[in-house]
Amino acid sequence: MNRSALVRFIAFLGVLAVLVGYVAYHHPSTPGSGGSQATAAPPSTAGASSRLTANYFANLKQSRDQLMSREIATLQGIIKNSSVSASARSQAELTLVQDQQSWKQAMQVEGVLSGHGFPLAVVTLDPNSAQIVVGQSRLTTQQVAQIADTTTQVTGIPPQDIVIIPKTGPGGSS
Repeated sequence: MNRSALVRFIAFLGVLAVLVGYVAYHHPSTPGSGGSQATAAPPSTAGASSRLTANYFANLKQSRDQLMSREIATLQGIIKNSSVSASARSQAELTLVQDQQSWKQAMQVEGVLSGHGFPLAVVTLDPNSAQIVVGQSRLTTQQVAQIADTTTQVTGIPPQDIVIIPKTGPGGSS
């Protein structure tokens, strides 16, 4: 595995770990499951639930963007480092361009999905796959197809390589 692929794989694992950790942290514990129960009362209004969902997606996007910013900063450091070989700097430049393109495409997919009625969506792209978390606890077959089609149109990633994850747990929409 070359250095660029390794850096991208590590970045993907980081995003995946943040996503899984965040979902696990916010998933409701069931009695007898060994998980801790929240001491605060559950939100009693749709407004509170809506705020929880919006915060979830804002935090998820922020985590993704921070990770991407750190990767870009690392790549820029490699590019500017005169003690790094020319081939390594060239590979870092290529990876930087790919990362920025991926980031741009993720934001484009999120924007189009918002226009299609999915205002709460976070898209994470890898060279050959996409992961999309949407702010609904249930999706119809038509909605899944629409999300996959939108992602394919913007990124070129085939539908079979797109994972769509409905947001479940506290703050999820119905």
